[in-house]
Amino acid sequence: MNTITAIWHSAGKGKSSTILELANLLMKTFPNYKLVYSSKEVTKITIDFRLIIEVNGKTIALESQGDPGTKLKERLEGIIKDYSPNIIFCTCRTRGETVNAIENTANKYEYDTIWTSTYQTTYNHSLANQAKAEHLLDLINKFGLI
Repeated sequence: MNTITAIWHSAGKGKSSTILELANLLMKTFPNYKLVYSSKEVTKITIDFRLIIEVNGKTIALESQGDPGTKLKERLEGIIKDYSPNIIFCTCRTRGETVNAIENTANKYEYDTIWTSTYQTTYNHSLANQAKAEHLLDLINKFGLI
């Protein structure tokens, strides 16, 4: 089943940094990935990006802009219409328009939804984001999504 994995949390808690770590981890783990689309040069992806890649015949979309006022619903629907991804990773807040955007899109296009948050720590945010990215990759592997 097609799946949206939403990384949700309040502002400034590492959502975009985690999805950036995941993007880099996917490209490192699967060096033969096929680039479908990138909003930035792949070797220079930073916060606020969109990346669509193909791995093992599955299309994976990563959308890091999940703050209120970023038209997340329209961007998710555009990704689905343009690329028909099997897996979408996106970020969002914990309530309000961004959560509604994901729920409405998942229902409309019959995507399963996995809700997860970042790790909160007062020590080494970078390491926590890397660990979360590794856990997300492990999760989609164990679910047989890729």
